[in-house]
Amino acid sequence: MPADQRTRLKQWLDSGEAQLHPLTLPQRELWEVSPVPVEDSANHICCLIDVQGLLTERECRAAIQLVVDREEVLRLSVLPGRERPLQLIRKSSGINFAVREVADAPPEAIEESALEIFCTPFDLVQGPLYRVVDLRRTANEHLLVFAIHHAIADGWSLGIFVEELFAAYLQGITGSSEPLPPVP
Repeated sequence: MPADQRTRLKQWLDSGEAQLHPLTLPQRELWEVSPVPVEDSANHICCLIDVQGLLTERECRAAIQLVVDREEVLRLSVLPGRERPLQLIRKSSGINFAVREVADAPPEAIEESALEIFCTPFDLVQGPLYRVVDLRRTANEHLLVFAIHHAIADGWSLGIFVEELFAAYLQGITGSSEPLPPVP
């Protein structure tokens, strides 16, 4: 790890901005017995959701930030350790969300964009280990593309992330002040 990254890591740890934890058993299995390298896009879990209705970038960003603030696994990255990698969990984190306008794109080009989003490698050290992209066809037609690294999720937890995201979005657009239910 370069010296500037080590200095930044030390500052985060000293200030309590981040904590180091050992890998969980499923994470260790991914590193130790996976038939493909952990960086390979074969370790990405992907999902497409076709959304009909108005989605605003501001409300999407706010909803994603709420979910990231609630679920520490979305603030996790993986550091190489002397003997084995370690989880680095940040206290706070920005989000990984983008909007791409695809209004005039043929279906094949939209499919190619989604595949590119799925296959782009994650920076396991820098994180975040998820991405959400709104492929916006029109103001009322969206294809939400989710990619999340298997080190922080499986099919079940991706479903939780999506449910939380939509609940947070609805809370934001309705102005509800009632907190979201606890994360299962």
